[in-house]
Amino acid sequence: MVKNKRNQRSQSLINFLVTLLVIAIVNALGSVYYQRFDLTSEKRYTLSETSLKLAQSLEETLYFRLYLEGDMSAKFKQLKSELRDMAYEFREASGRKIEIEVLDPFEGQEVKDITGILEDFAGRGIEPVRDIDSENPDETRIKYLLPGAEMNYAGKTAAVNFFEYDVAKSPEANIQAAIDNMEYEFANGLRQCVRDKRPVIAVSDGHGEMIGAEVQSFAAELSKFYSVSALNLSTTDLANFNPSPEQLAAAGGNMDSLFWQNLERIQRRLSLSDLLMIIKPATDFSPADLYLIDQYVMNGGRVLMLLDALNIEIDSFQSNSSNFAFDRNLENLSENLFRYGVKLENTLLMDQNCNQIPVPVSGRMEMMDFFYFPLFVSPSTPHVINKNVGAIWAQFPSSLEAKPREGLQVTPLLSSSPYYKVIQAPAEIDLETSRMQAQDPKYRATMQQNGVKSAGLLLEGQFESPYKYQKHYGSLPFKDKGQSAMIVLADGDLMRNPVSGRGRVYPTGYDRFSQITFANKKFLLNCIDYLVDDQGLIEIRAKERRMRLLDPQKARTEKEYWKWFNLLAPLFTILALGVLNHIWRLKRYTR
Repeated sequence: MVKNKRNQRSQSLINFLVTLLVIAIVNALGSVYYQRFDLTSEKRYTLSETSLKLAQSLEETLYFRLYLEGDMSAKFKQLKSELRDMAYEFREASGRKIEIEVLDPFEGQEVKDITGILEDFAGRGIEPVRDIDSENPDETRIKYLLPGAEMNYAGKTAAVNFFEYDVAKSPEANIQAAIDNMEYEFANGLRQCVRDKRPVIAVSDGHGEMIGAEVQSFAAELSKFYSVSALNLSTTDLANFNPSPEQLAAAGGNMDSLFWQNLERIQRRLSLSDLLMIIKPATDFSPADLYLIDQYVMNGGRVLMLLDALNIEIDSFQSNSSNFAFDRNLENLSENLFRYGVKLENTLLMDQNCNQIPVPVSGRMEMMDFFYFPLFVSPSTPHVINKNVGAIWAQFPSSLEAKPREGLQVTPLLSSSPYYKVIQAPAEIDLETSRMQAQDPKYRATMQQNGVKSAGLLLEGQFESPYKYQKHYGSLPFKDKGQSAMIVLADGDLMRNPVSGRGRVYPTGYDRFSQITFANKKFLLNCIDYLVDDQGLIEIRAKERRMRLLDPQKARTEKEYWKWFNLLAPLFTILALGVLNHIWRLKRYTR
């Protein structure tokens, strides 16, 4: 019996030492190797092919500094944990060429210095956010955080923001949105670092396009990834051509000669661009101007057009409660689009699914549904461009009608709800009438239609030139057909950002009345990425992420049961295992 007890103690000691050895080996391997197993059906924690390629393209060390550290609420701790895990995933994919550092930029700083630190980081492109911690019912703590990072690689620095606050969402929903988008933001930062040559975007000028402070927010975002410059497409604007004295002397005062020189100069510059953007032109294009665009398309150039068929602005209602929407007379441009397969209609699209504006009622301001400000949402079977994109806010949009052409595929990107109405121009818009219509069930009933109306179309495939049987311009060879892609959006204000009287620029799609930032920027970036063939990044952003949430009703009714179950089940499990182990030892060692 004594011998059996001695053997039993020896065996227990050996088992204990083996267990310690296994734990030590596992910890040692864990400190060297990182591995996470993705058991979700949609593989939400597995890097996409595009992310893997970007990480594997690193040729030297990339330094990733995450500034989300220190004292913070539980929800931001969750975001920090997810970001750190995502950074390790990218590090492993890169062959350990990413050095990760998590820093607290406020550590050891005086309270009076916090403002300067926040301004410094904002100047570097990392936006601060307020963390409101109300988990303790007796105390609410407010602290500024910097949920962003800097990537330093081969002399380049990229600022990455992992959190974008939307007042329309709860704090938990904002955190979840940040977690859902963090792979895209990380991959986008890598793209800025490793890309040697940026795609070139030409922005049309010369026809009253909206290219000033109204689109400054989007231009700043776009300049992170593309080389953007304005290009005057007006072939008759010789002041923009600015001919040299030698060119003037050679022309001998012949204006026609200067016109042809200007046209060929524009055509050469346009041919070097990967994308042409036309943003809310106020005047029509000449046939020669449109010929340049046409031949650009026939040679594979991609085009994004944001067009206002009618002239009406919300700012006009500040001085007058009633205004008319007039036709902009974009006849030449509309005719070319019709030949390509899109009819730009001189209409206003009204929709019950809309944003609100304040109106004066009995001496005070009230918010009302404004049918002329539709909110476009992703369809049930979305394209990759509008998949997982939130509501897109339009202001006085027109409508588009697809005209099928052989070899050309047309895909709706922006569509109304079934509760819409289309009114023809010229149209009078009166705020008091609009308020009564929004409150009148009978009027709302007249807006129910069969089907939906389009305000944004993607055309891709083989385009046929409308200049096939018309006058040709320039000395370059003419092409009557070509493979390309084009997106036409019937609202130029999709790209607009508000500007305060003091010159403060708000984000693209931000509504100062509701203080909601709509998904305009994300949608437009998707359009541009798709047209310039950066479709892999869109797929990251559109990655399917299923929310596995608790049933709130069941959670309330079964709260006590699960509380006691979680408390007692582990205790009974340990007790049962102890009893079984005792019985097994008695049977084994008792003779």
